[in-house]
Amino acid sequence: MEIITKYLEGIPLITSYILDVGGVRLVIDPGPASLHTPLSVDAVICTHIHLDHCGSAGHLKKPTYVHERYVRHVVDPSKLFESSRAVLGLFAEKFGRPLPNEQAVGVSDGARLFDAIDAVHTPGHAPHHVTYFYRDAGVLFVGDGGGVYIPELKAIIPTTPPPFKLDVYLQSLNKVLGLGASAVCFPHYSCTGDVEILRRHIEQVKTWVEVLRDRLDRPVDDALRELSKADENVAKVLAAGGLYLEFYLKFSVLGFVEYLRSQSSSS
Repeated sequence: MEIITKYLEGIPLITSYILDVGGVRLVIDPGPASLHTPLSVDAVICTHIHLDHCGSAGHLKKPTYVHERYVRHVVDPSKLFESSRAVLGLFAEKFGRPLPNEQAVGVSDGARLFDAIDAVHTPGHAPHHVTYFYRDAGVLFVGDGGGVYIPELKAIIPTTPPPFKLDVYLQSLNKVLGLGASAVCFPHYSCTGDVEILRRHIEQVKTWVEVLRDRLDRPVDDALRELSKADENVAKVLAAGGLYLEFYLKFSVLGFVEYLRSQSSSS
């Protein structure tokens, strides 16, 4: 497996994985349009269609596999880009505008790609999120369905921007834990043989809920200070700062808060 990490403003943004499966070269999550580089691949697999993961797929001009209900947003990404700008602001501009991609291919839950890779629909982070399990190698490509794994900080944090669905996120995590993987590869940012990291992430998410539930009207910075007292991973990222903090951590808190507010108003 070939591993390529792409950097934005000196900080890792996305790790792409290139596999040779029966003579077919596949790239999983090629990254944003702004960081496009030519790749010698036959096909593209996107865990989901967010700009930082799938934005450069149209540049590669190869068949691109995405969740079957969202093919139209890859063929014509104009609405996707505008909605991303509404949520992410300047970060959407930094990721760049995707090119139209007429070679998008729909993937259904349970599909087996190239007679080697199982597709598992795992919503929560996004409704179009798919986890891919390379069963023969025991490798789970978890996308953003298992958080951000930052090996140099020995930390994992949620990546849960709005609109985030906590209940289905946890259901999806439990679903992939039952696949029997021996390694997990995160697009942010590395692989690990410590598969139990996903189980610990579930407990982390529950901790975030308990901390944030009664702080829904607090500024994000105040919420982060409280989270750092309960979650050492948050404390590490606060100390590191940069993209880890401004993009992943702050948007993740907003996703939790928005979800918890919606649950509070409906109860």
